[in-house]
Amino acid sequence: MTDSGGEWSQVKRKGRKLRNVSKSLADENVPSDSLQPNPKPEYSIDDISKYHDNVSKKFKESSCWDQLQKLLDSARSSHHIPCVTRAVCLGTGPYDPADGSSQARRTAHMQTAAFCAIIDKIRTETKQEIKCFIQEPRFTQTDKEFCTTLGLEAVDSPGGFGLVDNNTLLFAIHLELEICNLAMRNTLPAIFIGTGLDEWLRVVDNTKERSGPLHRFFKLEGNYHKLTFPDLDYIFSSTSIYLREDGQLAQNASGSTSIAGDEKHEDGNHEENNETNTKVESFK
Repeated sequence: MTDSGGEWSQVKRKGRKLRNVSKSLADENVPSDSLQPNPKPEYSIDDISKYHDNVSKKFKESSCWDQLQKLLDSARSSHHIPCVTRAVCLGTGPYDPADGSSQARRTAHMQTAAFCAIIDKIRTETKQEIKCFIQEPRFTQTDKEFCTTLGLEAVDSPGGFGLVDNNTLLFAIHLELEICNLAMRNTLPAIFIGTGLDEWLRVVDNTKERSGPLHRFFKLEGNYHKLTFPDLDYIFSSTSIYLREDGQLAQNASGSTSIAGDEKHEDGNHEENNETNTKVESFK
């Protein structure tokens, strides 16, 4: 499929439905039907809330949450949980999908439930105030208002990317590489939850270049404590948790005191957004 603003490709992943993935960073600002809110939303806030309560209950009763709590408890006892004052959730999908997909609806709610549960656990155990944001281009106004009831501030894209700082928990399940790189462009977060380096090495071209599109993930892999996120019906498949050890400075993507965007690499050259020309695989 092609768009007037650039080339688009369709990819498929382990039973996931096809999704259009932009090959150009500039294309993020090009309107796409797949990234527009449902023009005829069906559900009220009450409808969404009731459905979410049910999904959230199932998540908290799942072996996924049981295992995840144990992992976080172990990490905390080993001093691997860094200070978090902000949390940013990206790309859950809409709560009222335009195509009426029950799977997409459930996935969006399950990811949101997991995000909220993790933040609540960290808040409770650290007594730290954590401001939460969520960004999804396909949210309807009703979706955004529902997020408010969960204590989440819905922000319009690309506003969420600029909110990530070195005290942020970044939650980005099954998102494209270019989106992850945008979110970590200024700095690596305190905690990153999303596709890990091992999985990207399987699906991205030209991955031997550590200064290339995966350079932020090489930094995460080399400097953070890594855990495997327990799966639940493929909703969290191939997902890793990267935890910065607070004995370190909040190390940025360049490994220096400047931040992850257009930093210089060891050869003295500036990064040229290699990720924009990279073959990526969507997981949704």
